[in-house]
Amino acid sequence: MNTYQFSRREWLKGVGLFGLALIVAPAIAHDRSGRLDNNFQVVDLTDLDGDLPLDVLSTKQVLKQTEDWEHSTWKNPDWPAGGGDTVGYPSVVKNLHGPKPDGKYYLFYAHHDPRSGIGVAVAESITGPYSKDVNVPGRSDNQVVPSFHSDSANPGDPAHNSSPWVLWNEQEELWFMYFHFFNHAHTATTNYQPTALATTPDLASHKWTIWADESSKAVPKWVTVLPTSDKPWANQASSYNMVHRLPDGRWLAFVRGTSNDGRPTRLGFATSKDGRRFTYFEQNPIIHAADGGGGRKGVYRPGFIGYLGKNAAGEDKYLVAWKESHHFDGDARLIYGYTTDFKTVNRDPRGHVRWKGADGSLCT
Repeated sequence: MNTYQFSRREWLKGVGLFGLALIVAPAIAHDRSGRLDNNFQVVDLTDLDGDLPLDVLSTKQVLKQTEDWEHSTWKNPDWPAGGGDTVGYPSVVKNLHGPKPDGKYYLFYAHHDPRSGIGVAVAESITGPYSKDVNVPGRSDNQVVPSFHSDSANPGDPAHNSSPWVLWNEQEELWFMYFHFFNHAHTATTNYQPTALATTPDLASHKWTIWADESSKAVPKWVTVLPTSDKPWANQASSYNMVHRLPDGRWLAFVRGTSNDGRPTRLGFATSKDGRRFTYFEQNPIIHAADGGGGRKGVYRPGFIGYLGKNAAGEDKYLVAWKESHHFDGDARLIYGYTTDFKTVNRDPRGHVRWKGADGSLCT
């Protein structure tokens, strides 16, 4: 453990090597009164009195692979057994909004193999225990957003939904879930995995509606709210993305772009007025192996966004956390950076954290 002092302990959530884990780190807030709503998915760091930690105090696994659908069907004749274990990609919210807020914690998760959907587990406490025994309308399991071909008999069908990211939209009084899906209408080299949107007014109903449009060129005809780009940095996939509500009301997407030129993933940003229609920054990609910051040369992944308050010039200052791996994708580690505009991000000079990383974002 390092020697940095913080005003209290706060939970940071992450993905463990053998399932979902909660990472406990020294952190920041001494009082929830008047602070940012965590359901906007921005960590309130305004009373940070030191640097964020590079070490973890302890971990606790809160979710394990137990359901048939959590096993991949890909080249797996033993399904529903076998197929490895890639369950993770967590997004946790506390049900404080909507018509029937129950104050419970809802953990949305997936794997990234055929035919994953988005599952849910519910707990009274953020540390669990989390229960998958939920009543999802029309299903016998806990998938609230099943894949397009969830009931396919073809074990090689690549359809899947993954990387859920959930937050509250107070303007529409809806919970928004962003997730990526396999687009069966992709070309030979582009548009494999865009990001779609599902909504519900009531988390406890477990009834989510995917935003669809018959004019969509994707298959299924889901609206691609964070689509692939015509620019090389994200022309193959726009997936594993995060969306936040900043204190000034803006929607900010932290985008992981995959290129069809074989280079490792690169990171960029997009903004929106309503969380449905995003505009990518012209400067994208912002964070990547060749951005001049001396980062690692492998795959880059979004981590989380924190709000640090106003700087001396009166500008909003943010902490940006992401993961970098060695070429091509070895030993992914989180690193912190600082920005006021999300167009220039300065890396923390202390370097990477000392705990091991995994795929997917860190839920806040």
